[in-house]
Amino acid sequence: MAFPVPKTINLQDGQRAERKLMLTVVEWEEGEGTSTTKYREILGRRTEDSSLEYNNDIATSTDILGYNYTDLNKTQPQQDFDPFLVMGGSRLAALLVDVMNRNGLSELNQFTAYVIDAFLGNSTSGYEAVKHTGCTITPNSIGGDVNVNMPISLYLSNNLTTGTVDKLSDDFVFTADA
Repeated sequence: MAFPVPKTINLQDGQRAERKLMLTVVEWEEGEGTSTTKYREILGRRTEDSSLEYNNDIATSTDILGYNYTDLNKTQPQQDFDPFLVMGGSRLAALLVDVMNRNGLSELNQFTAYVIDAFLGNSTSGYEAVKHTGCTITPNSIGGDVNVNMPISLYLSNNLTTGTVDKLSDDFVFTADA
């Protein structure tokens, strides 16, 4: 079995990808019936460190000949954003505070998330992206000493579509792979 041919990393030979070249964007709808509006927000503002964790479920075994085998059963990807400061202009923060104040926990799994690898592709051919539908965002706490912080965890659904986005902002167009 051969791997598919990946896009080329768009960096100079030996240059390391900066963390800002991996974007996580969440999308949701607000409103009722046919009168809904779609919103997007790029996560990570004021967050100093955040990694996409795959949380692999791995089973290993050794057969009677002494050969080791590893099976990757599933991944449960998640990304934590701490701090996620409550800041002016953050519609997501307002939504999450409202949901938690109403104890509307069932609403927290209605997000679409895009993980954009801006180091793969370019503005002409598009940047590599993976769209996950049915994602969950959980606020982990709220408060702080000087500023109101609401650390959040984003749980990706693995209900994914690969594709590209045309630009690195929250108003991109996602094009699914054929």
